This record gives sequence, C-alpha cells and structure tokens, in this order.
Amino acid sequence: MTLELHVWGPAFGLPSIDAECLATVTYFAQTLSAADYLLLQSSPSAVPSHHLPALYNPSTATWISGFDPIVTYLSILQPPSYHHPDVTTLPPGIYADSQAYKALLASSAAPLLALSLYVSSANYSETTRPAYSAILPFPLPWTEPLAVRAAMAARAAHLGMSSLDTDAEMERLEKEEREREAAGWVQIPKALRKAVGGQNSGVKGQLSPEMKRRIKLEGLAAEVFDVLGEVDFLEEEDGEEELKEGGGRIKVTLETKCLAFAYLALMLLPEVPRPWLKEVLQRKYAGLCEFVLEYKRKTFPESGKVLPWADRESDPAVSASDSALSIVGRFVRAVLDDIPMLGREWSRWWALRQRRVAEEKSTETQLVVRRSVGESERSLLLAGAGLTLLAVNVVGLGIYWYRYRGLLGAPLQTWQKPLVGLGSFGAAGAMFAGLA
Repeated sequence: MTLELHVWGPAFGLPSIDAECLATVTYFAQTLSAADYLLLQSSPSAVPSHHLPALYNPSTATWISGFDPIVTYLSILQPPSYHHPDVTTLPPGIYADSQAYKALLASSAAPLLALSLYVSSANYSETTRPAYSAILPFPLPWTEPLAVRAAMAARAAHLGMSSLDTDAEMERLEKEEREREAAGWVQIPKALRKAVGGQNSGVKGQLSPEMKRRIKLEGLAAEVFDVLGEVDFLEEEDGEEELKEGGGRIKVTLETKCLAFAYLALMLLPEVPRPWLKEVLQRKYAGLCEFVLEYKRKTFPESGKVLPWADRESDPAVSASDSALSIVGRFVRAVLDDIPMLGREWSRWWALRQRRVAEEKSTETQLVVRRSVGESERSLLLAGAGLTLLAVNVVGLGIYWYRYRGLLGAPLQTWQKPLVGLGSFGAAGAMFAGLA
C-alpha cells in the first residue's frame, strides 16, 4: 500500500518551508519511486505526533515522525522501488563522520536558520509569515505560525540574539515603562526622548538589530560553514572515481547530504529584507552555494519528474484533514493551548488522547492481521491433519488388504491331508459309521 508522507507545504521555490520536511522529501525523491508514496501538505496539528515530517503506513496504521526515524523505518520496510545508493558505494567508516555532521546541522545550523527566518522580526513579518499564510487554510495562519516562531526562538535562545526580535523587544520596553509608571517614577515624554539621547537617537539608533550584531552573527555562521565546507557534497556518484577513506575531501552519506541541502537551501534561497546569512554564504562559501543550486537542479528539475502531491479533491486523506470541521477543531485547540495555565494541561491531555487513539488503531489493525493470520494457520492445520489421517487410513487399509486379502490370493499357501472315515467306503461304510 502507498505510504503517506505528511510535510509542511512548499515555499521559496522548494518543496517545503521546514528543513526536516525538505530533507525528507529530498531523500524520498532519490530513493523511492513516485508510485510508492504520496506527499500530503499538512501541519503539526493534523497528525497524532504533532510533529512534521510524519510518515503514515496505512497497512499497519503506523505513524513515524522525524527525519532520522523515517529514514530508519524506510530502510527496514524496504518498499518495492527502494534504492539506497550509499549501500554499495561508501565504506563503513564514513557513516561515523556522517553522524557527526548531522549532529552539527541539528545543533548549530538549525539555530542559525531560526535566527534568520523566525527570530528576526523584519524577515519573519516580510517573508516567513506570508509564506505560512499561503500554505495554511484559514484561520490556521492566526495560530500555527506563532507557535512555530515561538519554538524556533526557544531553539536559538542560547545564542543570545533575542534583540533581533524587535517585536519582543518593544513589548519588553513597553512593559518596563508601565512598571515604572505604576511605581511612580518620573517619565520623560516620548517627544523629548530622541533629543536627549533616547533609543533611536544617533547613528546607532538608525542601525537595524542585524547590523548591530553583525560581527557576532558572522562568527556564528562561520563556525558552521567552515566545517560544512570541508565536505565534498558534489562528489560524482557514477562509479568512475573510487571512494576511499581519508582520501581527498570528506565524503558523507545520502541522509547527511539531504539534511545539509535542506538547511543551506532555506538559508540561501528565500528573499528576505535582512539577508545577513545569505550574504555570508555568497561572499565566503561559494562551494556551498554551488552545492545547493546543483543539488536542487538534479533532485527537483523544473522539467522532469513531478513530486507525487496528493490531490485535495480526490484523495480521502487530504479531504479529511482539510475539512471545515477538522480545520475549526485544530484552530480551537490552538486557541486553548494559548490560555495561561489551562493551555498546558489541555495540551498534555490532548497529546495523551491522540497517542492513545493512534495506539488503539494500530492495535486493532494488528489484531485484525493476527486474527486473519491465525484463522489461515488454523485452516491449514486442520486441512493438514485431515490429509494426514486420510493417508494413514489408506496406508493401513492397503497393508491389511495385502496381508489378509491379497490381490493374488493368500501370501502363504498350505496343504492338509484329508481325514479318511468309514463314510468314505460306500453304503456299508455309512452303515457301520452310524453304529459307531
């Protein structure tokens, strides 16, 4: 049965706006035929795990979420058209290096991407938020992008770049001002603050948050790009060049290439008003830019194979998740999540309920499969026992017939001498036999 891959929708000329989802789509496009899977444009509120990407196997009612778990599950499931090029081309030692690069992407590249597309208020309001509004049905753009931005901001909080979020900074300043007013402090009128060296006075006040922190931002980017620049992402995979450990530039697995492409593409391709990350890539790391453009051209050619996106009108899975009732329910749940104190308890209860429902469906499916298998085994067992009993009876009857009712007579022939009495001597003998 066809697998269902639920991902965030397309944006910026890429199949998905999310890095993990984009990496998963890239991996599927290179390892599976379009006949073996279906792409469904979705959001976390539409899947039981509340995390994308999510892979659903209808034959077993199984949900798998996350890039690495999906890749592992696919390698175990082995669909008919599944083909992994690294199985025969890469030596075993390269897999350990690939794990290290994947960890670097998750721990360092992901926070950088979060700073660029989500934490930066200018980039988020001008580019990211409209992209989410284009791929989400109304009224979900009012709730889900905010939740994604909050999660991304938390992911990049350890970098100390919260000042890029001017919206949060303005809220903080206004809150402090209200607290000072409530405490009775004398406040300088807003019209006079600029004249006395206020927040926006002078050259520094005219600089954007990204320009003020540019040196540190470039340093953070260099820590990631310098390491990724050591990898030979554009190696030839046609077998002409023998891959050796320790020879030349570092080789990595297909999974690592897909993750690197996803993060770098979302750093390079979106048109944002504050393109500090894109500028660093283009100015100092031309090899990584070439990798993104070339990998995109090979994997998603403009005039080539088409990704198997589900039809919103004809596909039942898409119709169920995009129904008006489902969308309203997801919106209400998101609103409840934002209620102080109650929202946390509600979210915990709903997540447990969804997990329980998914487990029950999976259990029911497994029971049906086991029941059908058990009935088949029982039928085969009874049929086998009947045939065995029939065979034993036939063999026993044959032995009995051969032993006691042989086809050519009894197997042992005996001759006995007839007894001679008086009756054999005629009438006189019969008379004397009667007297005896």
